[in-house]
Amino acid sequence: MKDKIVYQTNRQGIYIGLTTADPCPLEEGVWLIPGGCVEVEPPLVLEHKAAHWNGKAWALIDSYAGATVYSKETGHSLLIESPGPLPKGYTVKAPKPHQVWSKNQWIDDVPALAKLRYADQLDAVNAACEQAITGGFYCDVLGEPHRYDSTLIDQVNLTSQVVLGNDGHLACRDALSVKAYREHTAEQLHLVSTSFNHHRLTCQQKALSLKDQLDAALTANDLSAIDAASWAAGQA
Repeated sequence: MKDKIVYQTNRQGIYIGLTTADPCPLEEGVWLIPGGCVEVEPPLVLEHKAAHWNGKAWALIDSYAGATVYSKETGHSLLIESPGPLPKGYTVKAPKPHQVWSKNQWIDDVPALAKLRYADQLDAVNAACEQAITGGFYCDVLGEPHRYDSTLIDQVNLTSQVVLGNDGHLACRDALSVKAYREHTAEQLHLVSTSFNHHRLTCQQKALSLKDQLDAALTANDLSAIDAASWAAGQA
């Protein structure tokens, strides 16, 4: 005689899987039903439901056991371990970073996102401004435009020569990008320093204008305006 399929429940009467009953060796047609098993087939179990045997019949009950749910208040996750309805104030919908629950859905927390993007853009503007200042500038004191390096060391070297007030050699690149130490008069060195100061001030003014835009956009919680206040998009 073949084994008989029966339906196992746990201590709470929740269906947990199939098992088999052995035939009784003493009585034909009698089965040795394991404890907690039911001979009646349970109904099809849907998502977030469980089949419960009440002693007489099966019933589908709410069950979020094994599911991760999220607090509508904080967004924090909670792993449900026992069958039962969804806890009050929780949802199975997972939020993305910096979202809040509103009108039965997660939406972006715009003020929080605005502060984050503002900080990122502010750092980016400061970094871009510094890079632009130290990235070189043009001056035509030698009769045609030459590009002068402007790293901190280059700035110190230029300032030192201007303070000395003497003629000297200063590195620069010609139209073919050939770098060489070319002779400059004291007046030419002073004009190169003036050109660098203008270059630096232009960069700083651009940065200040972008920061003003960022401040206004943050006040308005305007994410698009914050994103638009970038060094590449700004006017030199």
